[in-house]
Amino acid sequence: MAAPRHIVSWLCRRLCGFDLTCLLSVIFVFSLLSVLAMYFRATNQTWMFQDQELIDQVDIRDDDYFDEQSEEFNLVTDYMTDNSQIGISGWWMPHVRWVQDIDCDVGQFGVCRKVLSVNCKPESVRAIYQYIPIETELPIKQLYFSVKSASIQLKVFEEMENSATYDAIALIKFTDGKQERIKLNFPAGTHTYLEADYKFKIPDGKKLNSVTIMLGCYGYTGIVKYLDVVLRPIMPDSMKDKVLERSDFVPDCPKPSDSGNHDNMQFFTEKFIEPDDKQDANDITLVTQVSMDRIDVVEQTLEYWNGPMSIVLYVPTKSQTVDTDHEWKRYYIKKKLNNPKFSTQTAVTAVYANTANDEYPINYLRNLAIKQCQTDYMLLLDGDFIPSPGLRETFKRELTEGIGMNSLNHIALVVPVFEFMEGLKEPPHVPETKEELHSQIFGIKPNILPFRYIESPDSHRATDYNQWYAAQQSYPVTTYQDKYEPYIILKKRSRMPYYDERFTGYGMNKVTHTMELVAAGYELQVLPDVWAIHIPHRGTSYTLQFLQDPLTRLENRAARFNFVVDIMNKYQMYTIQIGPCIPYR
Repeated sequence: MAAPRHIVSWLCRRLCGFDLTCLLSVIFVFSLLSVLAMYFRATNQTWMFQDQELIDQVDIRDDDYFDEQSEEFNLVTDYMTDNSQIGISGWWMPHVRWVQDIDCDVGQFGVCRKVLSVNCKPESVRAIYQYIPIETELPIKQLYFSVKSASIQLKVFEEMENSATYDAIALIKFTDGKQERIKLNFPAGTHTYLEADYKFKIPDGKKLNSVTIMLGCYGYTGIVKYLDVVLRPIMPDSMKDKVLERSDFVPDCPKPSDSGNHDNMQFFTEKFIEPDDKQDANDITLVTQVSMDRIDVVEQTLEYWNGPMSIVLYVPTKSQTVDTDHEWKRYYIKKKLNNPKFSTQTAVTAVYANTANDEYPINYLRNLAIKQCQTDYMLLLDGDFIPSPGLRETFKRELTEGIGMNSLNHIALVVPVFEFMEGLKEPPHVPETKEELHSQIFGIKPNILPFRYIESPDSHRATDYNQWYAAQQSYPVTTYQDKYEPYIILKKRSRMPYYDERFTGYGMNKVTHTMELVAAGYELQVLPDVWAIHIPHRGTSYTLQFLQDPLTRLENRAARFNFVVDIMNKYQMYTIQIGPCIPYR
Protein backbone atom coordinates (compact mmCIF):
# COMPACT_ATOMS: atom_id res chain seq x y z
CA MET A 1 0.00 0.00 0.00
CA ALA A 2 3.05 2.32 0.23
CA ALA A 3 3.19 3.00 -3.51
CA PRO A 4 -0.41 4.33 -3.81
CA ARG A 5 0.17 6.66 -0.86
CA HIS A 6 3.32 8.09 -2.48
CA ILE A 7 1.40 8.63 -5.75
CA VAL A 8 -1.38 10.50 -3.96
CA SER A 9 1.16 12.65 -2.07
CA TRP A 10 3.01 13.50 -5.28
CA LEU A 11 -0.25 14.43 -7.12
CA CYS A 12 -1.33 16.66 -4.22
CA ARG A 13 1.94 18.61 -4.17
CA ARG A 14 2.03 19.02 -7.97
CA LEU A 15 -1.63 19.94 -8.51
CA CYS A 16 -2.83 21.55 -5.33
CA GLY A 17 0.07 22.89 -3.38
CA PHE A 18 -1.30 23.20 0.15
CA ASP A 19 -4.98 23.78 -0.77
CA LEU A 20 -6.97 21.48 1.55
CA THR A 21 -10.09 21.24 -0.69
CA CYS A 22 -8.02 20.20 -3.69
CA LEU A 23 -6.13 17.65 -1.59
CA LEU A 24 -9.38 16.04 -0.41
CA SER A 25 -10.74 15.96 -3.99
CA VAL A 26 -7.69 14.13 -5.32
CA ILE A 27 -7.84 11.60 -2.47
CA PHE A 28 -11.58 11.02 -3.10
CA VAL A 29 -11.14 10.42 -6.86
CA PHE A 30 -8.24 8.07 -6.30
CA SER A 31 -10.19 6.09 -3.67
CA LEU A 32 -13.25 5.83 -5.94
CA LEU A 33 -11.18 4.47 -8.82
CA SER A 34 -9.59 1.89 -6.51
CA VAL A 35 -12.99 0.71 -5.26
CA LEU A 36 -14.34 0.39 -8.81
CA ALA A 37 -11.31 -1.59 -9.92
CA MET A 38 -11.69 -4.01 -7.01
CA TYR A 39 -15.43 -4.39 -7.71
CA PHE A 40 -15.01 -5.32 -11.35
CA ARG A 41 -12.27 -7.77 -10.49
CA ALA A 42 -14.17 -9.39 -7.62
CA THR A 43 -17.31 -9.96 -9.64
CA ASN A 44 -15.40 -11.46 -12.56
CA GLN A 45 -17.06 -8.95 -14.85
CA THR A 46 -17.54 -10.07 -18.42
CA TRP A 47 -17.83 -7.62 -21.29
CA MET A 48 -20.47 -9.05 -23.56
CA PHE A 49 -20.94 -7.97 -27.15
CA GLN A 50 -24.08 -9.62 -28.51
CA ASP A 51 -23.66 -8.17 -31.99
CA GLN A 52 -21.38 -10.33 -34.15
CA GLU A 53 -20.05 -7.21 -35.91
CA LEU A 54 -18.84 -5.86 -32.56
CA ILE A 55 -17.23 -9.20 -31.80
CA ASP A 56 -15.34 -9.06 -35.08
CA GLN A 57 -14.17 -5.48 -34.41
CA VAL A 58 -12.69 -6.20 -30.96
CA ASP A 59 -8.93 -6.74 -30.99
CA ILE A 60 -8.74 -10.26 -29.61
CA ARG A 61 -6.51 -13.26 -30.06
CA ASP A 62 -8.30 -15.67 -32.41
CA ASP A 63 -7.10 -19.20 -31.62
CA ASP A 64 -8.86 -20.98 -34.46
CA TYR A 65 -6.27 -23.67 -34.96
CA PHE A 66 -3.43 -22.90 -32.54
CA ASP A 67 -3.68 -22.63 -28.78
CA GLU A 68 -1.74 -20.10 -26.81
CA GLN A 69 0.79 -22.51 -25.32
CA SER A 70 1.85 -24.53 -28.33
CA GLU A 71 2.99 -24.16 -31.89
CA GLU A 72 0.92 -27.24 -32.73
CA PHE A 73 -2.53 -26.87 -34.25
CA ASN A 74 -5.93 -27.52 -32.75
CA LEU A 75 -8.55 -29.73 -34.38
CA VAL A 76 -11.35 -27.72 -32.72
CA THR A 77 -12.56 -24.62 -34.55
CA ASP A 78 -14.44 -21.67 -33.06
CA TYR A 79 -16.73 -21.46 -36.09
CA MET A 80 -20.45 -21.37 -35.22
CA THR A 81 -22.59 -23.51 -37.54
CA ASP A 82 -25.16 -21.61 -39.58
CA ASN A 83 -28.46 -23.36 -38.81
CA SER A 84 -29.85 -22.43 -42.22
CA GLN A 85 -27.36 -24.91 -43.68
CA ILE A 86 -26.78 -28.57 -42.99
CA GLY A 87 -23.15 -29.32 -42.32
CA ILE A 88 -20.73 -30.88 -39.86
CA SER A 89 -18.20 -28.11 -39.28
CA GLY A 90 -18.11 -25.92 -36.18
CA TRP A 91 -20.11 -25.61 -32.97
CA TRP A 92 -23.69 -26.79 -33.41
CA MET A 93 -26.41 -25.61 -31.04
CA PRO A 94 -29.64 -27.53 -30.46
CA HIS A 95 -32.68 -25.58 -29.24
CA VAL A 96 -30.88 -23.99 -26.28
CA ARG A 97 -29.26 -20.73 -27.25
CA TRP A 98 -25.54 -20.41 -26.51
CA VAL A 99 -23.83 -17.04 -26.90
CA GLN A 100 -20.40 -16.36 -28.35
CA ASP A 101 -19.24 -13.45 -26.19
CA ILE A 102 -16.12 -11.44 -25.60
CA ASP A 103 -14.64 -11.86 -22.13
CA CYS A 104 -11.95 -9.42 -21.01
CA ASP A 105 -11.24 -11.14 -17.70
CA VAL A 106 -9.45 -14.28 -18.79
CA GLY A 107 -6.52 -14.00 -16.39
CA GLN A 108 -4.27 -11.93 -18.65
CA PHE A 109 -4.22 -8.15 -18.32
CA GLY A 110 -5.40 -6.33 -21.45
CA VAL A 111 -6.42 -9.51 -23.31
CA CYS A 112 -9.98 -10.17 -24.49
CA ARG A 113 -11.03 -13.58 -25.78
CA LYS A 114 -13.97 -15.24 -27.48
CA VAL A 115 -15.89 -17.50 -25.09
CA LEU A 116 -18.98 -19.69 -25.27
CA SER A 117 -21.53 -19.10 -22.50
CA VAL A 118 -24.95 -20.39 -21.49
CA ASN A 119 -27.48 -20.03 -18.68
CA CYS A 120 -27.82 -23.41 -16.96
CA LYS A 121 -31.30 -24.72 -16.16
CA PRO A 122 -31.84 -27.63 -13.78
CA GLU A 123 -34.56 -29.44 -15.70
CA SER A 124 -32.67 -30.18 -18.93
CA VAL A 125 -29.21 -30.52 -20.43
CA ARG A 126 -27.74 -27.25 -21.76
CA ALA A 127 -25.12 -28.33 -24.28
CA ILE A 128 -23.27 -27.37 -27.45
CA TYR A 129 -21.48 -29.82 -29.75
CA GLN A 130 -18.68 -30.07 -32.27
CA TYR A 131 -18.13 -33.09 -34.51
CA ILE A 132 -14.60 -33.76 -35.77
CA PRO A 133 -14.17 -36.53 -38.35
CA ILE A 134 -10.66 -38.00 -38.42
CA GLU A 135 -8.65 -39.35 -41.35
CA THR A 136 -8.57 -43.02 -40.47
CA GLU A 137 -5.16 -43.88 -41.94
CA LEU A 138 -3.10 -41.44 -39.86
CA PRO A 139 -1.06 -43.21 -37.13
CA ILE A 140 -2.29 -41.05 -34.23
CA LYS A 141 -0.87 -42.34 -30.95
CA GLN A 142 -2.59 -40.05 -28.44
CA LEU A 143 -5.20 -37.31 -28.18
CA TYR A 144 -4.68 -34.34 -25.91
CA PHE A 145 -7.99 -32.84 -24.73
CA SER A 146 -7.97 -29.57 -22.79
CA VAL A 147 -10.70 -27.09 -21.79
CA LYS A 148 -10.88 -23.93 -19.67
CA SER A 149 -14.13 -22.97 -17.97
CA ALA A 150 -15.46 -20.31 -15.61
CA SER A 151 -18.76 -20.11 -13.73
CA ILE A 152 -20.87 -17.36 -12.18
CA GLN A 153 -23.13 -18.14 -9.21
CA LEU A 154 -23.46 -21.76 -10.32
CA LYS A 155 -25.58 -23.60 -7.77
CA VAL A 156 -26.77 -27.19 -7.80
CA PHE A 157 -30.54 -27.56 -7.80
CA GLU A 158 -32.15 -29.30 -4.85
CA GLU A 159 -32.61 -33.05 -5.24
CA MET A 160 -30.05 -33.14 -8.07
CA GLU A 161 -26.80 -33.37 -6.11
CA ASN A 162 -26.10 -36.88 -7.40
CA SER A 163 -27.00 -36.27 -11.04
CA ALA A 164 -25.89 -32.66 -11.70
CA THR A 165 -23.02 -32.27 -14.17
CA TYR A 166 -20.82 -29.39 -15.34
CA ASP A 167 -18.21 -30.74 -17.70
CA ALA A 168 -16.68 -31.16 -21.13
CA ILE A 169 -16.89 -34.59 -22.77
CA ALA A 170 -15.12 -36.00 -25.81
CA LEU A 171 -16.81 -39.05 -27.35
CA ILE A 172 -14.11 -40.94 -29.27
CA LYS A 173 -15.29 -43.42 -31.91
CA PHE A 174 -13.14 -45.98 -33.69
CA THR A 175 -13.52 -47.54 -37.11
CA ASP A 176 -14.63 -50.85 -35.57
CA GLY A 177 -17.66 -49.15 -33.98
CA LYS A 178 -16.25 -49.19 -30.44
CA GLN A 179 -15.99 -45.96 -28.45
CA GLU A 180 -14.40 -44.33 -25.41
CA ARG A 181 -15.11 -41.13 -23.47
CA ILE A 182 -12.98 -38.41 -21.89
CA LYS A 183 -14.79 -36.40 -19.23
CA LEU A 184 -13.36 -33.18 -17.75
CA ASN A 185 -15.24 -31.97 -14.66
CA PHE A 186 -15.42 -28.44 -13.23
CA PRO A 187 -16.54 -27.19 -9.79
CA ALA A 188 -19.66 -25.11 -9.07
CA GLY A 189 -19.74 -21.69 -7.42
CA THR A 190 -18.12 -18.57 -8.87
CA HIS A 191 -14.60 -18.94 -10.23
CA THR A 192 -12.40 -17.58 -12.97
CA TYR A 193 -11.11 -19.84 -15.74
CA LEU A 194 -9.86 -23.20 -14.56
CA GLU A 195 -8.13 -25.61 -16.92
CA ALA A 196 -8.77 -29.35 -17.07
CA ASP A 197 -6.95 -31.67 -19.46
CA TYR A 198 -6.33 -35.32 -20.23
CA LYS A 199 -4.02 -37.25 -22.53
CA PHE A 200 -5.75 -40.28 -24.06
CA LYS A 201 -3.70 -43.16 -25.47
CA ILE A 202 -5.12 -44.80 -28.58
CA PRO A 203 -5.38 -48.57 -27.94
CA ASP A 204 -3.11 -50.75 -30.05
CA GLY A 205 -4.69 -51.79 -33.32
CA LYS A 206 -7.43 -49.13 -33.13
CA LYS A 207 -8.04 -46.44 -35.75
CA LEU A 208 -9.88 -43.23 -35.01
CA ASN A 209 -13.09 -42.44 -36.86
CA SER A 210 -14.38 -39.29 -35.17
CA VAL A 211 -14.52 -37.24 -31.97
CA THR A 212 -17.70 -35.48 -30.81
CA ILE A 213 -17.19 -32.82 -28.15
CA MET A 214 -19.95 -31.69 -25.80
CA LEU A 215 -19.75 -28.70 -23.46
CA GLY A 216 -22.58 -28.18 -21.01
CA CYS A 217 -24.33 -28.34 -17.67
CA TYR A 218 -27.30 -30.08 -16.11
CA GLY A 219 -28.93 -29.77 -12.70
CA TYR A 220 -27.54 -26.29 -12.01
CA THR A 221 -28.67 -22.68 -12.07
CA GLY A 222 -26.17 -19.98 -13.02
CA ILE A 223 -23.84 -19.23 -15.92
CA VAL A 224 -20.97 -21.28 -17.34
CA LYS A 225 -18.37 -20.10 -19.86
CA TYR A 226 -15.89 -22.10 -21.92
CA LEU A 227 -12.59 -21.04 -23.45
CA ASP A 228 -9.65 -22.68 -25.26
CA VAL A 229 -11.25 -26.00 -26.19
CA VAL A 230 -8.28 -27.95 -27.54
CA LEU A 231 -8.11 -31.35 -29.22
CA ARG A 232 -4.59 -32.08 -30.41
CA PRO A 233 -3.37 -35.29 -32.07
CA ILE A 234 -0.01 -36.59 -30.92
CA MET A 235 1.91 -38.38 -33.64
CA PRO A 236 4.75 -40.94 -33.38
CA ASP A 237 8.31 -39.66 -33.15
CA SER A 238 8.97 -40.77 -36.71
CA MET A 239 6.58 -38.05 -37.98
CA LYS A 240 7.74 -35.14 -35.83
CA ASP A 241 9.61 -33.52 -38.71
CA LYS A 242 6.67 -33.84 -41.11
CA VAL A 243 4.68 -30.64 -41.60
CA LEU A 244 0.98 -31.41 -41.06
CA GLU A 245 -2.02 -29.11 -41.10
CA ARG A 246 -5.52 -29.41 -39.67
CA SER A 247 -6.85 -30.39 -43.10
CA ASP A 248 -4.57 -33.43 -43.04
CA PHE A 249 -6.50 -34.74 -40.03
CA VAL A 250 -10.05 -33.45 -40.60
CA PRO A 251 -11.55 -34.36 -44.01
CA ASP A 252 -14.14 -32.08 -45.59
CA CYS A 253 -15.84 -35.15 -47.03
CA PRO A 254 -15.75 -37.99 -44.46
CA LYS A 255 -16.63 -41.51 -45.52
CA PRO A 256 -20.23 -42.66 -44.91
CA SER A 257 -20.84 -44.11 -41.47
CA ASP A 258 -22.33 -47.37 -42.82
CA SER A 259 -25.37 -47.16 -40.56
CA GLY A 260 -29.03 -46.25 -40.89
CA ASN A 261 -31.55 -48.29 -42.85
CA HIS A 262 -29.93 -51.70 -43.15
CA ASP A 263 -32.79 -53.84 -41.84
CA ASN A 264 -30.74 -54.70 -38.77
CA MET A 265 -33.77 -54.61 -36.45
CA GLN A 266 -35.41 -57.97 -35.91
CA PHE A 267 -38.90 -58.06 -34.37
CA PHE A 268 -41.77 -60.48 -34.43
CA THR A 269 -44.65 -58.78 -36.27
CA GLU A 270 -48.28 -59.78 -36.64
CA LYS A 271 -51.11 -58.37 -38.76
CA PHE A 272 -54.39 -57.80 -36.93
CA ILE A 273 -56.46 -55.86 -39.49
CA GLU A 274 -56.08 -55.85 -43.27
CA PRO A 275 -58.00 -53.77 -45.81
CA ASP A 276 -61.11 -55.53 -47.07
CA ASP A 277 -61.28 -53.93 -50.46
CA LYS A 278 -59.19 -52.33 -53.16
CA GLN A 279 -58.28 -48.78 -52.24
CA ASP A 280 -58.46 -45.71 -54.43
CA ALA A 281 -54.88 -44.84 -55.32
CA ASN A 282 -55.70 -41.12 -55.31
CA ASP A 283 -56.93 -41.25 -51.72
CA ILE A 284 -54.85 -40.32 -48.68
CA THR A 285 -53.93 -42.67 -45.82
CA LEU A 286 -53.27 -41.59 -42.24
CA VAL A 287 -49.94 -43.31 -41.52
CA THR A 288 -49.04 -43.57 -37.85
CA GLN A 289 -47.36 -45.56 -35.08
CA VAL A 290 -48.31 -45.84 -31.43
CA SER A 291 -47.34 -47.82 -28.34
CA MET A 292 -49.90 -50.15 -26.76
CA ASP A 293 -50.35 -47.91 -23.71
CA ARG A 294 -51.61 -45.13 -26.00
CA ILE A 295 -53.94 -47.16 -28.14
CA ASP A 296 -56.86 -45.18 -26.71
CA VAL A 297 -55.61 -42.12 -28.63
CA VAL A 298 -56.28 -44.00 -31.86
CA GLU A 299 -59.91 -44.30 -30.82
CA GLN A 300 -60.05 -40.48 -30.44
CA THR A 301 -58.56 -40.11 -33.91
CA LEU A 302 -61.43 -42.14 -35.37
CA GLU A 303 -63.80 -39.35 -34.33
CA TYR A 304 -62.16 -37.07 -36.91
CA TRP A 305 -60.83 -39.40 -39.61
CA ASN A 306 -63.01 -41.59 -41.83
CA GLY A 307 -60.46 -42.66 -44.43
CA PRO A 308 -57.73 -45.26 -44.88
CA MET A 309 -55.35 -45.82 -41.97
CA SER A 310 -52.03 -47.62 -41.69
CA ILE A 311 -51.24 -48.23 -38.02
CA VAL A 312 -48.24 -49.96 -36.49
CA LEU A 313 -48.68 -50.84 -32.82
CA TYR A 314 -45.63 -51.38 -30.60
CA VAL A 315 -46.09 -53.93 -27.81
CA PRO A 316 -43.48 -53.59 -25.02
CA THR A 317 -42.49 -56.31 -22.56
CA LYS A 318 -41.13 -56.52 -19.02
CA SER A 319 -39.08 -59.62 -19.77
CA GLN A 320 -35.28 -59.41 -19.43
CA THR A 321 -34.89 -62.29 -21.89
CA VAL A 322 -36.37 -62.65 -25.37
CA ASP A 323 -40.15 -62.70 -24.92
CA THR A 324 -42.09 -65.15 -27.09
CA ASP A 325 -45.27 -65.32 -25.00
CA HIS A 326 -47.66 -63.09 -26.92
CA GLU A 327 -51.00 -64.83 -26.36
CA TRP A 328 -52.39 -62.55 -23.66
CA LYS A 329 -51.17 -59.52 -25.62
CA ARG A 330 -53.07 -60.70 -28.69
CA TYR A 331 -56.24 -60.93 -26.62
CA TYR A 332 -55.78 -57.38 -25.28
CA ILE A 333 -55.03 -55.94 -28.74
CA LYS A 334 -58.04 -57.62 -30.35
CA LYS A 335 -60.28 -56.27 -27.61
CA LYS A 336 -58.98 -52.75 -28.11
CA LEU A 337 -59.22 -52.91 -31.90
CA ASN A 338 -62.82 -54.11 -31.85
CA ASN A 339 -64.07 -50.69 -32.90
CA PRO A 340 -66.76 -50.41 -35.59
CA LYS A 341 -65.47 -46.96 -36.58
CA PHE A 342 -62.38 -48.42 -38.23
CA SER A 343 -62.61 -47.97 -41.98
CA THR A 344 -62.64 -51.10 -44.12
CA GLN A 345 -59.48 -49.62 -45.62
CA THR A 346 -57.52 -49.91 -42.37
CA ALA A 347 -54.32 -51.92 -41.83
CA VAL A 348 -52.98 -52.63 -38.32
CA THR A 349 -49.74 -54.48 -37.59
CA ALA A 350 -48.31 -55.23 -34.15
CA VAL A 351 -44.57 -55.21 -33.46
CA TYR A 352 -43.56 -57.15 -30.33
CA ALA A 353 -40.57 -56.00 -28.29
CA ASN A 354 -37.88 -58.60 -27.69
CA THR A 355 -36.83 -57.56 -24.17
CA ALA A 356 -37.48 -54.81 -21.64
CA ASN A 357 -34.18 -53.19 -22.65
CA ASP A 358 -35.29 -52.47 -26.23
CA GLU A 359 -35.50 -48.79 -27.07
CA TYR A 360 -38.69 -47.66 -28.75
CA PRO A 361 -37.91 -48.28 -32.48
CA ILE A 362 -39.85 -45.26 -33.66
CA ASN A 363 -38.44 -44.97 -37.18
CA TYR A 364 -38.68 -48.71 -37.80
CA LEU A 365 -42.37 -48.46 -36.88
CA ARG A 366 -42.89 -45.42 -39.12
CA ASN A 367 -41.27 -47.13 -42.08
CA LEU A 368 -43.34 -50.28 -41.59
CA ALA A 369 -46.51 -48.17 -41.55
CA ILE A 370 -45.42 -46.47 -44.79
CA LYS A 371 -44.72 -49.81 -46.48
CA GLN A 372 -48.20 -51.17 -45.74
CA CYS A 373 -49.89 -48.01 -47.08
CA GLN A 374 -51.78 -48.70 -50.34
CA THR A 375 -52.69 -45.17 -51.49
CA ASP A 376 -50.53 -42.69 -53.36
CA TYR A 377 -50.71 -40.05 -50.63
CA MET A 378 -49.80 -40.31 -46.97
CA LEU A 379 -50.45 -38.10 -43.95
CA LEU A 380 -47.47 -38.85 -41.71
CA LEU A 381 -48.59 -38.25 -38.11
CA ASP A 382 -47.61 -39.66 -34.74
CA GLY A 383 -50.24 -41.55 -32.81
CA ASP A 384 -50.82 -38.78 -30.26
CA PHE A 385 -52.14 -36.28 -32.84
CA ILE A 386 -55.70 -35.72 -34.02
CA PRO A 387 -56.13 -34.46 -37.61
CA SER A 388 -58.42 -31.53 -38.22
CA PRO A 389 -62.02 -32.44 -39.12
CA GLY A 390 -62.41 -32.86 -42.86
CA LEU A 391 -58.65 -32.98 -43.53
CA ARG A 392 -59.07 -35.84 -45.98
CA GLU A 393 -61.73 -34.04 -48.04
CA THR A 394 -59.87 -30.71 -47.88
CA PHE A 395 -56.68 -32.32 -49.16
CA LYS A 396 -58.41 -34.11 -52.02
CA ARG A 397 -60.04 -30.83 -53.04
CA GLU A 398 -56.66 -29.06 -52.86
CA LEU A 399 -55.17 -31.85 -54.93
CA THR A 400 -57.63 -31.41 -57.81
CA GLU A 401 -58.18 -27.65 -57.66
CA GLY A 402 -54.94 -26.29 -56.30
CA ILE A 403 -51.61 -28.10 -56.27
CA GLY A 404 -52.32 -30.80 -58.84
CA MET A 405 -51.50 -34.50 -58.75
CA ASN A 406 -48.46 -34.37 -61.01
CA SER A 407 -46.61 -31.73 -59.01
CA LEU A 408 -46.23 -33.64 -55.73
CA ASN A 409 -43.36 -35.91 -56.73
CA HIS A 410 -40.87 -33.62 -55.00
CA ILE A 411 -43.12 -31.62 -52.68
CA ALA A 412 -43.74 -32.23 -48.99
CA LEU A 413 -46.95 -30.58 -47.82
CA VAL A 414 -46.68 -29.20 -44.29
CA VAL A 415 -49.61 -29.69 -41.91
CA PRO A 416 -49.35 -27.06 -39.10
CA VAL A 417 -49.57 -28.64 -35.65
CA PHE A 418 -50.82 -27.28 -32.33
CA GLU A 419 -51.14 -28.40 -28.71
CA PHE A 420 -53.40 -27.72 -25.77
CA MET A 421 -52.00 -25.59 -22.96
CA GLU A 422 -50.98 -27.35 -19.77
CA GLY A 423 -53.05 -27.15 -16.61
CA LEU A 424 -56.49 -26.92 -18.22
CA LYS A 425 -59.23 -27.62 -15.67
CA GLU A 426 -61.74 -28.93 -18.21
CA PRO A 427 -61.31 -31.38 -21.11
CA PRO A 428 -60.29 -29.25 -24.09
CA HIS A 429 -62.62 -28.70 -27.02
CA VAL A 430 -61.16 -29.83 -30.34
CA PRO A 431 -61.83 -27.01 -32.83
CA GLU A 432 -63.75 -28.04 -35.93
CA THR A 433 -62.96 -25.03 -38.12
CA LYS A 434 -60.00 -22.74 -38.66
CA GLU A 435 -62.03 -19.91 -37.16
CA GLU A 436 -62.61 -21.91 -33.96
CA LEU A 437 -58.92 -22.76 -33.80
CA HIS A 438 -58.04 -19.08 -34.18
CA SER A 439 -60.39 -18.10 -31.35
CA GLN A 440 -58.91 -20.76 -29.05
CA ILE A 441 -55.45 -19.31 -29.69
CA PHE A 442 -56.21 -15.59 -29.51
CA GLY A 443 -59.54 -15.45 -27.67
CA ILE A 444 -60.37 -14.26 -24.15
CA LYS A 445 -59.60 -17.69 -22.69
CA PRO A 446 -56.90 -19.16 -24.97
CA ASN A 447 -56.14 -22.86 -24.56
CA ILE A 448 -54.13 -23.75 -27.67
CA LEU A 449 -50.55 -22.94 -28.75
CA PRO A 450 -48.42 -23.82 -31.78
CA PHE A 451 -46.80 -27.17 -31.03
CA ARG A 452 -43.65 -26.98 -28.86
CA TYR A 453 -43.81 -23.19 -29.00
CA ILE A 454 -42.24 -22.91 -25.52
CA GLU A 455 -39.88 -25.93 -25.33
CA SER A 456 -38.33 -25.77 -28.80
CA PRO A 457 -39.77 -23.02 -31.01
CA ASP A 458 -37.35 -23.75 -33.86
CA SER A 459 -39.00 -27.15 -34.39
CA HIS A 460 -41.91 -25.51 -36.24
CA ARG A 461 -40.95 -21.84 -36.59
CA ALA A 462 -40.37 -22.13 -40.35
CA THR A 463 -44.06 -23.00 -40.84
CA ASP A 464 -44.68 -19.26 -40.19
CA TYR A 465 -47.88 -19.49 -38.17
CA ASN A 466 -48.59 -15.76 -38.53
CA GLN A 467 -48.82 -16.20 -42.29
CA TRP A 468 -50.87 -19.38 -41.93
CA TYR A 469 -53.60 -17.74 -39.81
CA ALA A 470 -54.53 -15.52 -42.77
CA ALA A 471 -53.51 -17.86 -45.62
CA GLN A 472 -56.10 -18.92 -48.18
CA GLN A 473 -53.72 -20.84 -50.41
CA SER A 474 -50.59 -22.91 -49.90
CA TYR A 475 -47.26 -21.11 -49.56
CA PRO A 476 -43.60 -22.22 -49.59
CA VAL A 477 -41.35 -22.56 -46.55
CA THR A 478 -38.67 -19.92 -47.09
CA THR A 479 -36.77 -20.03 -43.78
CA TYR A 480 -35.74 -23.67 -43.48
CA GLN A 481 -33.22 -24.41 -40.72
CA ASP A 482 -31.72 -27.64 -39.41
CA LYS A 483 -34.11 -28.03 -36.44
CA TYR A 484 -37.30 -27.87 -38.52
CA GLU A 485 -39.42 -31.02 -38.17
CA PRO A 486 -42.93 -30.51 -39.54
CA TYR A 487 -45.63 -33.14 -39.94
CA ILE A 488 -46.21 -33.65 -43.64
CA ILE A 489 -48.19 -35.18 -46.47
CA LEU A 490 -46.08 -37.06 -49.04
CA LYS A 491 -46.71 -38.83 -52.29
CA LYS A 492 -45.55 -42.43 -51.97
CA ARG A 493 -42.76 -43.11 -54.46
CA SER A 494 -40.21 -45.89 -54.86
CA ARG A 495 -37.26 -43.51 -54.36
CA MET A 496 -38.85 -41.51 -51.56
CA PRO A 497 -36.60 -41.04 -48.49
CA TYR A 498 -37.66 -43.18 -45.55
CA TYR A 499 -37.01 -42.46 -41.87
CA ASP A 500 -33.51 -43.35 -40.68
CA GLU A 501 -33.74 -46.35 -38.36
CA ARG A 502 -30.54 -45.69 -36.43
CA PHE A 503 -32.63 -43.23 -34.38
CA THR A 504 -34.60 -44.93 -31.63
CA GLY A 505 -36.30 -43.56 -28.54
CA TYR A 506 -36.32 -39.78 -28.38
CA GLY A 507 -34.33 -37.18 -30.29
CA MET A 508 -33.50 -36.50 -33.97
CA ASN A 509 -35.83 -39.21 -35.29
CA LYS A 510 -38.10 -36.90 -37.32
CA VAL A 511 -35.94 -33.84 -37.94
CA THR A 512 -33.43 -36.01 -39.82
CA HIS A 513 -36.19 -37.13 -42.20
CA THR A 514 -36.91 -33.49 -43.04
CA MET A 515 -33.18 -32.94 -43.60
CA GLU A 516 -33.03 -35.77 -46.09
CA LEU A 517 -36.12 -34.57 -47.93
CA VAL A 518 -34.44 -31.18 -48.35
CA ALA A 519 -31.20 -32.85 -49.45
CA ALA A 520 -33.15 -34.93 -51.99
CA GLY A 521 -34.56 -31.76 -53.54
CA TYR A 522 -38.04 -31.71 -52.00
CA GLU A 523 -39.82 -28.37 -51.71
CA LEU A 524 -41.77 -27.69 -48.51
CA GLN A 525 -45.22 -26.07 -48.88
CA VAL A 526 -47.68 -25.24 -46.11
CA LEU A 527 -51.35 -26.17 -46.59
CA PRO A 528 -53.73 -23.34 -45.60
CA ASP A 529 -56.87 -25.08 -44.28
CA VAL A 530 -55.70 -28.23 -42.47
CA TRP A 531 -53.95 -28.82 -39.15
CA ALA A 532 -53.47 -31.37 -36.38
CA ILE A 533 -53.58 -31.12 -32.57
CA HIS A 534 -51.41 -32.96 -30.08
CA ILE A 535 -53.23 -34.84 -27.32
CA PRO A 536 -51.56 -34.32 -23.92
CA HIS A 537 -50.17 -37.38 -22.14
CA ARG A 538 -47.50 -38.38 -19.65
CA GLY A 539 -43.88 -38.28 -20.76
CA THR A 540 -42.23 -41.60 -21.57
CA SER A 541 -39.07 -43.00 -20.02
CA TYR A 542 -37.31 -42.42 -23.36
CA THR A 543 -38.16 -38.71 -23.22
CA LEU A 544 -37.03 -38.31 -19.60
CA GLN A 545 -33.75 -40.11 -20.21
CA PHE A 546 -33.00 -37.90 -23.21
CA LEU A 547 -33.79 -34.68 -21.33
CA GLN A 548 -31.91 -35.59 -18.16
CA ASP A 549 -28.96 -37.76 -19.17
CA PRO A 550 -26.07 -35.87 -20.84
CA LEU A 551 -24.46 -39.07 -22.11
CA THR A 552 -27.68 -40.20 -23.81
CA ARG A 553 -27.92 -36.76 -25.38
CA LEU A 554 -24.30 -36.94 -26.58
CA GLU A 555 -24.82 -40.35 -28.20
CA ASN A 556 -27.89 -39.03 -29.98
CA ARG A 557 -26.07 -35.94 -31.28
CA ALA A 558 -23.14 -38.03 -32.50
CA ALA A 559 -25.62 -40.17 -34.45
CA ARG A 560 -27.06 -36.95 -35.89
CA PHE A 561 -23.63 -35.88 -37.19
CA ASN A 562 -23.05 -39.33 -38.70
CA PHE A 563 -26.41 -39.05 -40.43
CA VAL A 564 -25.46 -35.66 -41.93
CA VAL A 565 -22.21 -37.18 -43.23
CA ASP A 566 -24.23 -39.94 -44.90
CA ILE A 567 -26.63 -37.64 -46.72
CA MET A 568 -23.77 -35.36 -47.78
CA ASN A 569 -22.26 -38.39 -49.49
CA LYS A 570 -25.58 -39.74 -50.79
CA TYR A 571 -26.95 -36.67 -52.56
CA GLN A 572 -24.54 -35.35 -55.15
CA MET A 573 -26.27 -32.05 -55.83
CA TYR A 574 -25.82 -28.63 -54.28
CA THR A 575 -28.64 -26.53 -52.87
CA ILE A 576 -28.62 -23.49 -50.60
CA GLN A 577 -29.20 -25.72 -47.60
CA ILE A 578 -26.89 -28.66 -48.22
CA GLY A 579 -24.14 -29.73 -50.53
CA PRO A 580 -22.15 -32.93 -50.99
CA CYS A 581 -19.19 -32.76 -48.65
CA ILE A 582 -18.41 -29.06 -48.98
CA PRO A 583 -16.52 -27.29 -46.18
CA TYR A 584 -18.53 -24.82 -44.10
CA ARG A 585 -15.81 -22.46 -42.87
